[in-house]
Amino acid sequence: MTDSWMSLVQQGTTVLVQIAVLVVIILVRTVKKRLETYYTSHTTVQQRQLLSQFGREAFAYAETVYRDYDGPAKMNEAIKYLLDTGESAGMKDIPLTSARAVIESAWLDDKRKTS
Repeated sequence: MTDSWMSLVQQGTTVLVQIAVLVVIILVRTVKKRLETYYTSHTTVQQRQLLSQFGREAFAYAETVYRDYDGPAKMNEAIKYLLDTGESAGMKDIPLTSARAVIESAWLDDKRKTS
């Protein structure tokens, strides 16, 4: 009788340990997904802020250095500056539409300040 109870206790313990391990695995996966989501969204916000700062710098650079150029030529030089600066900061593959957007945004901000 004692042996049968011991075997039942061992089986019950084994099942409980398996359930506990399964719960821990599920919790770890859930936490991992949440951390990845947080990290991705947080990194994206930081990259946008950095890209915006680079856009302001690129606009100022093009307006200062290429003062005699026309608008499209200044934009090209500003985009080159932005892409080079972004690449040196570790931001690879910046879409041209994003580069142009942040430079245009800097231009609009400057236009509003001078008006």
